[in-house]
Formats: sequence, C-alpha cells, structure tokens
Amino acid sequence: MSARNDLSTIAGAQTYLASTPFASTRLTLLSGVHCNFTYRLHLATPYKGRTTLVMKHAQPYISLSATEKVYAMERQTFEARALQKIREALDCGPGAATVPVVHLFDEDAHVLIIEDCGEQSCNLKQLFLTAAPTPAVARGIGLALGKFLGRLHAWGATDPTVIAAFSGNEQAKRITAWITYERLVPMLTTDELPEVALLPTPITERDLAAIRSLVDKRIPEIYAARGALTMGDFWTGNVVIGPDPASADPAVHVIDWELVKPGVPALDLGQFCAEMQTLALFRPQAAEATAALIEAFLAEYRANCGTLAQRAASIATQHMGAHLVVITPTVGWGPPEECVKAVELGLTYLLEGDSDNWVRENSVFRQLI
Repeated sequence: MSARNDLSTIAGAQTYLASTPFASTRLTLLSGVHCNFTYRLHLATPYKGRTTLVMKHAQPYISLSATEKVYAMERQTFEARALQKIREALDCGPGAATVPVVHLFDEDAHVLIIEDCGEQSCNLKQLFLTAAPTPAVARGIGLALGKFLGRLHAWGATDPTVIAAFSGNEQAKRITAWITYERLVPMLTTDELPEVALLPTPITERDLAAIRSLVDKRIPEIYAARGALTMGDFWTGNVVIGPDPASADPAVHVIDWELVKPGVPALDLGQFCAEMQTLALFRPQAAEATAALIEAFLAEYRANCGTLAQRAASIATQHMGAHLVVITPTVGWGPPEECVKAVELGLTYLLEGDSDNWVRENSVFRQLI
C-alpha cells in the first residue's frame, strides 16, 4: 500500500479527502496508533459553517491475541450508528453532554468524519493534568455527564429497538470481559503486576477466592446483559471539553463509541469514577475538584437514569476496584512504587463492594444506595 492511499498517513488521508466536500489545506494528527488514526481537518472550504472537522480512520482489525481479532467495519459501524441515533433520538437537553454530529460514514474506507469540538478543546484527563479546574467548574462538567449517561441508560432500558440496534456488537462484549475481568486474577497471581509484591498486606487465599467468584459471576453478566444500552468505554479520555471549560455551560462531548452495546450500566459508572479517582490519587492538588465532579456526576445520573439497576452501587464499586487493579498500573501513571496505592485501593473496593454498609459509608457510590 502506498502512502497515497494509506489513510493512516496524512498524505493518504489528504488524497482521500481531495474529491469530497472535506478537502483540506492541512491535517493535524490528533492520535495515531496501530488501530485508529484521528485527524483534525482544516477545510479548504467551510462545510455547514465549520472550518474544521475531525476524521477517524479505523485500520482493518485490532489483534486481541494471536488468534482473535476485532474487525474495523463492525466496530466502526456500531460507533457511527450510536452517534447518529443519539443525536436523532436521545433528548440530552440543556446542560447535558452530547455526542458529535456525523457528517460522513464511509464503510468501505473505514472513515468517520464528525463534528470538531474545537481546536482549543481537550479531553477531561488532559484538563485535569494541565491545570485542575475549580470545584465549581468540575461540578458543572459532572452534572453534564451525569445527565447524559443517566438518560442514555434510561433510553435503552425503555426502548427495545435501541437494544436491538446494538445487540450484534458481540466483539464489544468480548473486549469488556477480557480487558478487566479475564485479566484480573492472572495479574494478581503472577509477576505481571509488580505492585502486588509491594502491597503492605499480602493478598490472602480467601481474598483471591472471593475475587475469582466475582469474576465467575461478572463475565456471564456482561455477555447476557440486555437491559440497558451502555457506552462501554466511558472514561476521561473519551470526554472532550470545549474551548471554554470555565464557562457556565461548557461544551461536553462523549466520543469513541466502538464498544457501545447492551450491557451492565454500573460498569460505565465504575470505569468513569475509577479514572477520576486515579486523577485524585496521582494529582493530589486536583482532589477537591475531582470529588466535586464525582459527586455531581452521580447525583445527576441518579436523577436521570429512571429505575436504578439492581445492585448498581455494589457492581459499580467492585468494577471501580477491578479497574484500579488492572488498568491504572499498566497505562503509565508511574512506577510500581507509586501505583501500588491504586492497587491497594482497588482491592479494597473489590473485596468490600458487596457490602451495602461499606459502600454507603466509605465509597464514592454512596448516593446510589
């Protein structure tokens, strides 16, 4: 494949765009890994009043293992469908987050062209790492995200056609089960996670048995879930804040919907709160803003989600724990000597999360009890 028609290169992407309404004077690479390449398009001619848009190109497949692959057309088709249906049907309302508008979906070339949140926008993780917002600003973002996610879960729970539209995304269920739960026990029982050896108190066989029991219960639930539509990858890197995050009504977009599926709603909650708690663990100066965002997020979620799923607080608590154990130490937050605090907290959430009293008195999910 030459650079001219390889959409993982700027030259190839520009050639692809040249004969479309999205021809661009230049492209800026926003992210580029082995599976997805995302560019900001600086349009030669404004399109529907926009001078910039975002193009996402998916490579043919992601390798999960030597024998298993996730194919681009399927994952990107579900992503495009989610963006379109949410914009068309889900009443996010004033003050809620939303998703970008889709301007083109080319299944053959694996290309999505969507609304740009702005050249000065950044994701929520970047915002907190650069300069933590004030608690008031953080609260506004939390309210917007809680309202959005609550209405998303309620929408799928009350409209069977929504569930049917995404029920075929079996690969998304496979990834969700694998990335956290299938790796949890192996990471705690091998040298793969050096933080385990640094724990102030070793993990007991009784605790490992409890974690194995949780894994054996949660994985089948992930595959069987049909009661709500879940985003599937609800974390701070997939929340984009518009160019003026300090405004009274900041623009908040939720991006990257490849893992959208009928799922367990509390997993969206647990993943997001784990990522926010990670910011507080590694950036103590952001702890007050982080706490304000989590509190507002969960309160607004509870107000908009309709009937709260059974054991939602417990499932979210334990999923936050699993995320802190499996994900946080493996994505570059620091050396094992620093990341051991995340693993220790994660184990506490995992092992205590089945107790309503503990969740109510000690966890961030007390509002859901």
